[in-house]
Amino acid sequence: MAQRYDMSTDVAVEFLETADIGGTNASTAWVSMKGFDAVYAKVILGTWNASDDLDECRLEQATDASGTGAKDLTTDGSGLNYDTANPIDADGDTVVLEAKAEDLDVANGFTHVRLYVAEGGNTGVDNVTGVLIRYGAHNKRAQLEAAAATGSVVYVKPS
Repeated sequence: MAQRYDMSTDVAVEFLETADIGGTNASTAWVSMKGFDAVYAKVILGTWNASDDLDECRLEQATDASGTGAKDLTTDGSGLNYDTANPIDADGDTVVLEAKAEDLDVANGFTHVRLYVAEGGNTGVDNVTGVLIRYGAHNKRAQLEAAAATGSVVYVKPS
């Protein structure tokens, strides 16, 4: 019999709402990796000016939820993890970023991650959307993402 996964007890999700990052940047909130095995992020370009590129796309790490001591977890630049010599630059293009909790600099107290994107030029609309998913919860429990609240946070399953 196939194993059944209950994602609401195993994952926590943060969104990078659609943002026009032409000439600027955007990021998710800093979230703790304590109690999770890994993180998966996906970036998708929406309406995108063909003369612009996604110049920066990385996972960053910090020592707390305010971003103290922030530094790269994955890198971006020519020949690096996200290779800016071959960037994404068209509607629908995507980047997938992944890391394990053990990849964080835990020896120096790094416990939090976020997804960060930027576009240095601004020749038109450069919309980007993203998601950051922490998974492999050590303490699987109902309502892992947030406590249920009528009309605000709703969990739905077949009965």
